[in-house]
Amino acid sequence: MAMPINSWGDFRKVLKQLKDPRVKERYETVILDTIDIFYDYCESYICANAKRADGGYGVDAIGDLGYGKGYTMAAKEFDECLRSIVQMDYGLVLISHAVDKTFTDEQGHEFNQIVPTLSGKARNIVLRMCDLIGYSRAVQNADGTTTTKLFMRGTPRYIAGSRFKYTPDVIDFTYDNLVKAICDAIDKQMAEDGAQYFTDEYQNLHSAPVELDFDELLNEFNSLVSEVTSKVDDATFKEFWSPRITQIIERYLGKGQKVNNISREQTEALDLIITDFKELIKNNKLGA
Repeated sequence: MAMPINSWGDFRKVLKQLKDPRVKERYETVILDTIDIFYDYCESYICANAKRADGGYGVDAIGDLGYGKGYTMAAKEFDECLRSIVQMDYGLVLISHAVDKTFTDEQGHEFNQIVPTLSGKARNIVLRMCDLIGYSRAVQNADGTTTTKLFMRGTPRYIAGSRFKYTPDVIDFTYDNLVKAICDAIDKQMAEDGAQYFTDEYQNLHSAPVELDFDELLNEFNSLVSEVTSKVDDATFKEFWSPRITQIIERYLGKGQKVNNISREQTEALDLIITDFKELIKNNKLGA
């Protein structure tokens, strides 16, 4: 089942849904296509919510934060969210495009290598997470036909690799062939058993981004606060609800920050605050 992801906030909401036992019962594998776009969303989220030296929020580019701070923040956010999927015991498939890039070795000699289009720290995060890194391309046969191959062992020409000792160098790229290659490798190693399966049913889903309205969200947050204060006494609000609401706000805005100081550039963070606030209300059975 495809999910429309048009922002990092959308992705964070889906991560919450993946915790639901009913979802875990139905799905075994999560596929992110393409992982490049997800990292772009992550950087945009960090840019919008980063605190500037002048005390304001939001920068135009991740490098504007200086001293590599923005890249470090984006890498941390990206890494933690991806790892959370694996920690919830889902299989994870990350898809990127390929690009032929020129590099220089230690002797100063230039060489070309085919690498994922995802670059920098984001690529390092992804590569160290993967049990299998495959490079796929069409290969022309002797009779003039073409076959799509999946290369599973890296060479100086392209990046690929596997944690499984006995995976073949290359296979005809079909789902059944890939499953067989992994299962055979596992059997030979006698280290693991079983295999993961997912549907190969094609779906084409396009959705226009949902525009978040800052004023509506701010009104909704204030309405939620009013809802809570109308249903509990002052002591309960002070002792139970206030510190938990503050914790939610600081999770997305930073220590000591308040919603009444939020800027329009932080609309996505405000949306996530409201999502967590609603969850808090639901979990404590305060709903109507």
